[in-house]
Amino acid sequence: MRTIRSNSPIVSEPRAAISMKQVDILTRPFQVSLNLPGSKSITLRDTVLASLARGQSRLEFPAECDDFSRISQALVELGIAIRQDGPARVLITGGGGNFRPGPTRLEAGLSGTAARFLMAVALLRRDQTTVDGLPPLRVRPNQHLVDALLALGASVSSSSYGQLPITIRGPEICAVSMQVRADRSSQYLSALLQVAPLLPSGLEIIVEGELVSRPYIDVTLREMLRFGVSIERDAYRRFRVRHQAYHPAVVHVEGDASSASYHAALATIHGATVTFTNLGNTSAQGDYRFLEICEMLGASVTRGDQTTTVTGPPGGKLQPLIGELNMEDMPDTAPTLFAIAPLIPGGGRFTGLKTLRIKECDRISVPAQQLHKIGVKTQEGPDYLAIDELCSAPGKSTVLIETHDDHRMAMSFAVLGTKLGNFQIQDPACVAKSYPRFWEDLDRISRSANETIV
Repeated sequence: MRTIRSNSPIVSEPRAAISMKQVDILTRPFQVSLNLPGSKSITLRDTVLASLARGQSRLEFPAECDDFSRISQALVELGIAIRQDGPARVLITGGGGNFRPGPTRLEAGLSGTAARFLMAVALLRRDQTTVDGLPPLRVRPNQHLVDALLALGASVSSSSYGQLPITIRGPEICAVSMQVRADRSSQYLSALLQVAPLLPSGLEIIVEGELVSRPYIDVTLREMLRFGVSIERDAYRRFRVRHQAYHPAVVHVEGDASSASYHAALATIHGATVTFTNLGNTSAQGDYRFLEICEMLGASVTRGDQTTTVTGPPGGKLQPLIGELNMEDMPDTAPTLFAIAPLIPGGGRFTGLKTLRIKECDRISVPAQQLHKIGVKTQEGPDYLAIDELCSAPGKSTVLIETHDDHRMAMSFAVLGTKLGNFQIQDPACVAKSYPRFWEDLDRISRSANETIV
């Protein structure tokens, strides 16, 4: 079994000056052991929490991606000391909620998570904080978070729908109870929860409407507990956070479950085997449940505390899905499933997708458009996508996959390309947002498949 390691330097590399990536067909099953990049979701939360603690924290094997780079640079701009200490360790010296004084401008790049977390951090400052990003991020809505900050007493200036750039000044007197809508994104609630312990009287947060993507809230609460903060809650409707301090922590970041979905899907459609050496059944990441879908399709999955092995069905012959699948609790893996859905007998119908419309791109319409290029019929609605089975192999002409600068489009359709061939992925460097070494790992898997008969 070949071991592939992805935990190289933490700060992401510059995006390569390459416009297309040809995806090779994998002609044989493979058997590899893969060390995943650290979880992006966990890393971003831990970086914020470490900055809010007083003293030095250590992150082991954090994510190596643009999002981490962006939020780190922004916090350094606020006066937080962040430095790399070896190839897979970052030291963060927090100020207990105190930041460098004076007006400041923070750049989130393409990271919606970073932008929203930084907006909440700005609540703790009495000086003006402007949060901005690149043009694709500027069109994403943040109005529910803006409304929450206003309700807490902050001064907020933004364009329509809470779009970036947004300028925030923390309140002189902060409210002790407020409501937030979290039916578009759970990131609004996560952002508020993280800063709530440092508000003078703590905070009671009441969730309006249906809370989407609950597993991400579970991750937020678990990481806050690692830094010494506990929260009372009534289900997912009401959260009570008393005033308390964060304490420095040493955190070993587990592998990224969203990134695991691509390789788990590869193993499933090729009848191959992949072992994740840093992701196990103790994970709180909702995307870890993607492996249950692999099992539905005929794969076998062996779960340990720290490792997981996925073996696809013989010959990659998938089993049909029974009924529709609700992807609400694992939205970041939905594009992976959309990409392989044409290989499933009878195709599939996927629901719980309303948050996908406001991601880096419209992750319902854009995948559908790419599938149409190979003759796959789809039907979409506000929160669902139905995908037909691929009835005949696409022709020999090259299929251009447009990524719309969305890392998940690039990686998901690369998986399908290993089965069908003739795929060219536009702007392959966009994977740097979450998984800079994806193409290197995929190329190694391709070489392994060409060299090894399982």
